[in-house]
Amino acid sequence: MDKTKYSESIITLALVKYAGVNPRTYDLLLQRFQSLDEILLAEDYELAEIEGISNGAAIRIAKVGEHLEQAVGYSSQLSKRDIRILSRFEESYPSHLMEINDPPPIIYGRGRVLENAGKSIALIGAEEATTEGIALTTQIAKELTTKKVQVLSALEKGNAAAAHLGCKAAGGHSYAVIESGFDQIRGETEIPLAIDIVQTGGIFSEYPPNAVKGKNSFSQSNRLVAGMSQAVVVTEFYEKSIRAHDILEYCHQIGKLSFVLTDPKNGALSDETSLTLAVKRGAIIMSGPNRIDDIIKALV
Repeated sequence: MDKTKYSESIITLALVKYAGVNPRTYDLLLQRFQSLDEILLAEDYELAEIEGISNGAAIRIAKVGEHLEQAVGYSSQLSKRDIRILSRFEESYPSHLMEINDPPPIIYGRGRVLENAGKSIALIGAEEATTEGIALTTQIAKELTTKKVQVLSALEKGNAAAAHLGCKAAGGHSYAVIESGFDQIRGETEIPLAIDIVQTGGIFSEYPPNAVKGKNSFSQSNRLVAGMSQAVVVTEFYEKSIRAHDILEYCHQIGKLSFVLTDPKNGALSDETSLTLAVKRGAIIMSGPNRIDDIIKALV
């Protein structure tokens, strides 16, 4: 079999889907062999010599060349469903993900892709949002959209939904990261919101379409929300706002810019504990939509 005729994206897909290669193992392979073609030529004993790769994994990786045609067929099936595969080697792969410790080898995307040359912000908040929080988030989403900043969030009710709908109301589009495969989107809020987003914007997942939520899916998807953006903006959060706290903590770990916007009329839409934690994690406190220009100027 002439393995050189396969694209880097197909080889990466085969490694992930048929050999179970995760981001860390993918990096170990590239560090050792320097190219995907060399990985395909590696023997199982060579692979097993790499610290962190078990004998079983080495055998699976060594046999991945047998699955390249299957990967081509799988990619074709996804394409017919308007699902694209973005590998690290493609220009359309979200470039800011390369700044995190474990960028996924591939991302599954439906709809529009992020413009890597454009500015991007993750706009997040409480799932159990207040009327004031939703109003603030909607206003900020509109401001960002009119200033040509790409808005990214989770796929859930509350402030995330307000972020997406605010972008649409301003005549723009938004992007969402989900915790499962596309076929596993569930919920009275999530399904119609996903349909609405993908009509003009895009949805991304680290997981194949049939993948259900796992025990690590929540934190893994949060790292993508933070990683795919240049900065994170929080509009409302409390002690029970687990996603906002998780993303702020991740921003602190990787040195990602993060901001908490307070409401000019209602003050901080947060409790004292959460606001204190945000400051400890390096978040910058600012007052409402009037500071959007300052945040945009900070994006690099």
